Amino acid sequence: MFMKKTTLALTIGLLAGAATADWTLNNDESSLYYLTTKNVHVTEMNTFNQLSGAIDAEGSATVNIDLTSVDTMVEIRDERMREMFFNTDQFPAATIRVTLDPAVLEGIEPGARMVMEDVATELTLHGTTQGMNAGLVVVGLQNGIQVSSLKPIIVRADNFGLASGVEALRAIVNLDNITNNAPVSFTFVFDKD
Repeated sequence: MFMKKTTLALTIGLLAGAATADWTLNNDESSLYYLTTKNVHVTEMNTFNQLSGAIDAEGSATVNIDLTSVDTMVEIRDERMREMFFNTDQFPAATIRVTLDPAVLEGIEPGARMVMEDVATELTLHGTTQGMNAGLVVVGLQNGIQVSSLKPIIVRADNFGLASGVEALRAIVNLDNITNNAPVSFTFVFDKD
């Protein structure tokens, strides 16, 4: 069974000096999506095309999100998100860290599903760290595991000093408004090495 105090930390920055990986993230099978809403009624789905990461022998899972790979389905919007919102020149990557019980990782059978609610979560974005809770679902695969969000995680731009980026995006396309909150969901597949 998972430890109740398992921690999911979402932090910005490149992974430095990772421990030897026992599991490797499969970019083709993994995804991270967030929703944005503008002019009250228009909601758009966005993603990132490049994810990498690993889980080490101690159960520390790290996922690197290449923020330069943001994909909003509109090329000029991607450019504006990189330059005006994420500031990828200074913050090129996001890193998600999840600490899991290594005994569970080794022992979960293919098809087995474990749910964890209200997991202590920490998000560091744009140089600011905030705590929150998240739910996780871990599913055993034939040669790995899948770690997914149980429900969307709400990220508030103003908690991370990103409200000015939202305003810059709103002004450049002359919108009435863009919400400062973005629901985020993910599915990460780790292959056993």
